[in-house]
Amino acid sequence: MKFGDGENMAAPTNRIDGIDFWRGVALLMIFIDHVPENIFQRVTQQNFGFSDAAELFVFLSGVSVALAYGTRFFNGETVGAVRALLRRAFTLYWVQILISLLIVGIFVGAAALWHEDDLLEDADTVVSSPLQTTVAILALLHQLENANILPLYIVLLLVTPLLLALARRDDRLMLAASAGIYLAARAFSLNLSTWPVEGTWFFNPFAWQLIFAIGIVAGRRLRRGGIGYDARLFAGCLAVVAIGAVVRTDALGYASGLWQHVHDVLDCGKTDLGVARLVHFLALAYVVYHSGLTGLMRRTRAFLPLCLIGRYGLPVFATGTVLSAIGELVETRSEDFSHTLAFGAAIVFGGILMHYLVARGLAAWRDKSRAQQSMTNRARALPMAVPLFLRKSPSILWSGTSRGVSDIWPFPKSYRRVAVVQSGRDRRDEDRHRSLDVSS
Repeated sequence: MKFGDGENMAAPTNRIDGIDFWRGVALLMIFIDHVPENIFQRVTQQNFGFSDAAELFVFLSGVSVALAYGTRFFNGETVGAVRALLRRAFTLYWVQILISLLIVGIFVGAAALWHEDDLLEDADTVVSSPLQTTVAILALLHQLENANILPLYIVLLLVTPLLLALARRDDRLMLAASAGIYLAARAFSLNLSTWPVEGTWFFNPFAWQLIFAIGIVAGRRLRRGGIGYDARLFAGCLAVVAIGAVVRTDALGYASGLWQHVHDVLDCGKTDLGVARLVHFLALAYVVYHSGLTGLMRRTRAFLPLCLIGRYGLPVFATGTVLSAIGELVETRSEDFSHTLAFGAAIVFGGILMHYLVARGLAAWRDKSRAQQSMTNRARALPMAVPLFLRKSPSILWSGTSRGVSDIWPFPKSYRRVAVVQSGRDRRDEDRHRSLDVSS
């Protein structure tokens, strides 16, 4: 099956397109929620429940890690899996640094161009103490408002080997340890500090690691045949989703102030992953998975473009973060536009189109690289297909033996040796690892 359907899994080596699709949805919702106020913000996930796209993004990150690296980890390739995780974390790190410095540069340049010091609100620390703040950005201790989720993901990747080591013994052991850390973080206000501006991380990694760990378990279940269906559990989750929608929308406008009153009572905080947010998201994920919604979306024209966006999640996310910062700058000039609604819609549509074009360009580049690599491999393999009497080698070694052809079928001339091609087993292993690396 594909992620989101209540059917059987596809072959383990197949990429699960449902994960790409929902990651693409999450990326677009994150972008829409962060650009200047627009009408599309009224239809994103945060308007119909207690959770939003951040939970979906982190959960799918855990699922992807289990599929991309967990299989290698549990099959005895522990060192290789850990190295791959560290490489991925380093990639996220330099992308985070690049995004942060680029956004600071954009705001500083715009402030100088338009002579508006108010634009330096997010960059004033950099301007007043450039060396100190640059060091803090490099250490992930200073995070801009719209660029604070990748540091969380980096920390989660660094602790993934520990989570996988616990999961190797038992998934329940890993979940118990993760839940214990979550409860301790909530009880003792554990969080990482920021510097030089005093404060804490917006996404508390001690709390958010729980939903990441749950995603790892979900990914492992997908490999074993999917997540089981229980009618009573499904009914309960559906009730949670329905109640969340009623409360969040103020009963569709018939109970003004309902959401604000409930928000003050329930634990809905985002920084520490409030219990209401966690429960709502898990209920929503279970309902979507077993409702067959992904299968229905697969029949629409939007499915493949969103899959493409989700497949190249990191570069697309970086693009969206920079675009949202540019949108904030453009919003400061909104008085120059007579139609604010149309202006906001244009920003959103332009941003979504840019997301797709970036993903499309990367896909075309990757396809071209693979085609060139395939041609190179064929060129290297061509001499092996030439008849023996046409080869310019004095002795050709057969795979699995050290005897030359001249010992088996003598020729009047001797031939030079050529290397034996890679064994089929090694090729299959490499193909399997590439096909499982879904956290692009």
